[in-house]
Parts: sequence; structure tokens; C-alpha cells
Amino acid sequence: MTSFRTFTLATTVVLGTALISGCSFSTSSESSSDSSAGIFKSASSPFTSSSDSSRNKREKYETDVADYTASFVVSSSGTLDSFRGHLSELAESHEITNWEGDRNTYVGIGRGLAKARLGRPQISAFTESLSDNEPWKKEAIEEGLKK
Repeated sequence: MTSFRTFTLATTVVLGTALISGCSFSTSSESSSDSSAGIFKSASSPFTSSSDSSRNKREKYETDVADYTASFVVSSSGTLDSFRGHLSELAESHEITNWEGDRNTYVGIGRGLAKARLGRPQISAFTESLSDNEPWKKEAIEEGLKK
């Protein structure tokens, strides 16, 4: 129950800060450069190894988690349960059966928090709510914040 209260408080602080500062969330500037990079990568090597393929799948999942996290933390509603539920669905769509035990989930969460440009107190509250006091999860979120 304490985690939920912490999460709710963090969400309220983030949303209040966003409303006061009038910030908005947009990813339109990224799309053209991202798609161009993808075209050049695939054109440069017609053959990919299975490790490249699985790495690309993990990167895509991590990016989707980051995008969802950023959207979630700047939106006006949501609970920790709804966040976790959507992460579960997202993982399933990427054929990941245990998202809570997948390091890429937490790196993606960190990337999303960085993308949303939250302050350190909000990031800490969100990290505490999602890490279940497991050091490796906190470390993965921190790694994502630096990407």
C-alpha cells in the first residue's frame, strides 16, 4: 500500500508540475531520423545473425517501453496497476513472458523517465514504486536514465 501511495504522490507531483509549466510531449522530431537510420542499417547488410535479430527485438521492446513510460508519466491519469497491466500487454506483444524479470523492461522505463524530463524526486519515487526494492531493477532504471 505504501508503494501505491508513493506512486500516486509522485504522479500527482509530476502532473501538477507539467500543468503548471505547460509542458507537452511530442516525438514527431524523432520519427524521420529513426526511420532513415533503419533503412540504412538494413541496406548495409542483407544478412543478419540470430544474435543481431534478438538484439533488435530487445531494443525495439526497450524503445516501446520507454515511449509508453514517457507517455504515461506526462498523462493526466493512470495508476501503478494500469501501468503494470499495459507493460504486461506490451511485453506479450514482443513475446516476452516475464516482463518483471526482464532487464530491458527497466532500462526502457529509465529511458522513458529521462525522455519525460522528470525531476530527480519524481524519478526516485517512480523507481521506488516499480523496483520492488530489488537492486538490479534500480540499476537498470539508472542505466536507462543515462541512455
